[in-house]
Amino acid sequence: MLAERARKLKVGNGAEPGTGVGPSVDEAQFKKVQEYLEIGKREGKLICGGERLRGGAYDRGWFTPPTIFDRVAPDARLAQEEVFGPVLAVIRVKDFDEAVRVANGVRYGLAASIFSTNANYVFEFAERIECGVVHLNSPTPGGEAHVPFGGIKATGVGERETGNVAIDFYSELKVVYVDYTGRKREAGFY
Repeated sequence: MLAERARKLKVGNGAEPGTGVGPSVDEAQFKKVQEYLEIGKREGKLICGGERLRGGAYDRGWFTPPTIFDRVAPDARLAQEEVFGPVLAVIRVKDFDEAVRVANGVRYGLAASIFSTNANYVFEFAERIECGVVHLNSPTPGGEAHVPFGGIKATGVGERETGNVAIDFYSELKVVYVDYTGRKREAGFY
């Protein structure tokens, strides 16, 4: 299903309606993405994409189709390094705990997302994931421009844009208690 959707994405000029994937920002970045395609071919199983697009408008830009590699090891370069291109490394895990360990096992920590109907997993993920921006049941691109944005670990760059002043200005406080342990609470206090 994932590969099917990736193959249907329109690659082209990002200013044109319906375009899902634009070009790399410049030749240097394009070459970096192409290098990672070759690395991915050694480290995983190529499912779709995997080479430069050519012909017509593609010859006037730095276009790479959405590329998916399956069965990538958590310690592979494709899983550990930032590609900044339309390349997805699928890392198979046995359970939720392993998924969180693998996600935290990189030196970067800008953003992460989880998609689940299990509220316990969603909130536990938000607590345990080591990153600066967490999306629950939404993709990592986007977010609100007026809230703090930034990563941790090797992705951290110091102060967050806008910071606490923006949060205080746009916030109405609410206290929410969530017990996502899955166990019966025996006392009336936490």
